[in-house]
Amino acid sequence: MDDTMSSYSFSHQFYQRWTCAPEPIRAAITQELKDITTLLQNDTPFESFVFNTHDLDTHIDELYENHEAEQAIAKAITDKKAEEQATAEKQQREEQQKVKAAEDARLKESARLKEAAKLREAADTAQKEQQKTEQIAAEKKNIADKTTAMNANDASDSESLSIDNTVEKNQNVEKSAATQSNTDDNLVTSSENKTISEHANVTHDKHINDDHSIKAVNDKASAAIKLVLKDAKLSTTHQEMIRELEMQIDDYLSEQMMLMSENLKSWLRAEVTQNLSEDEARTDKESKPS
Repeated sequence: MDDTMSSYSFSHQFYQRWTCAPEPIRAAITQELKDITTLLQNDTPFESFVFNTHDLDTHIDELYENHEAEQAIAKAITDKKAEEQATAEKQQREEQQKVKAAEDARLKESARLKEAAKLREAADTAQKEQQKTEQIAAEKKNIADKTTAMNANDASDSESLSIDNTVEKNQNVEKSAATQSNTDDNLVTSSENKTISEHANVTHDKHINDDHSIKAVNDKASAAIKLVLKDAKLSTTHQEMIRELEMQIDDYLSEQMMLMSENLKSWLRAEVTQNLSEDEARTDKESKPS
């Protein structure tokens, strides 16, 4: 058959169609040509010869229909596979998009939480700084108020002391005028007090000496003030002023008691030491032979 076919000259279109024809159709046509070649042989009886294909055109139509059906089935299978693949790819893309969206949402929420934490931290820091500033301002105001009050108390104390000094000077003048006739007695009393002080210093009983001296001074001062207040006739305004001054003096003395005690003790030591030194010098002078 190949030899038979090779003896024919086919056009290019026929060769293209022949090669594109389905294999069953080409096989049927080739079998038909073989049957024809066999029939043309001299030893082939014409009356008894039968073609393998009874109706070549009908058989080729059937083969084309079968081929098209097979192609349609193959195409349907291919299309179904392609559709399934497309569906799977679509689902995969959707899943990937869902995962990506969830990750983006998680990152966004994490960033929001971090930003909120930073804002809270900044707010807490600002509040602490404000509280610290307010506390410092309150402390400064408290110190300033105390300083102002202390300055006011000092000024009031200075005024009270000035008034007291004036009152004391007036009292001393009145006392001096009223007790001029008793000068000798006062001198005697001074000598006796001096002798008592010297005796207390010799026996080193410093504590008892200080107490007696302070008591003597307080008694004399109290007696003088009582005498003046008894003899003086003051108006209500002056009495109120005196009471206010007394209250201020009480406050001042309560704050300055320790300092006044130390000053009084220092004065007492200085006076006793000076008196003892003078007595000792006078005694040494008298003991020397003339």
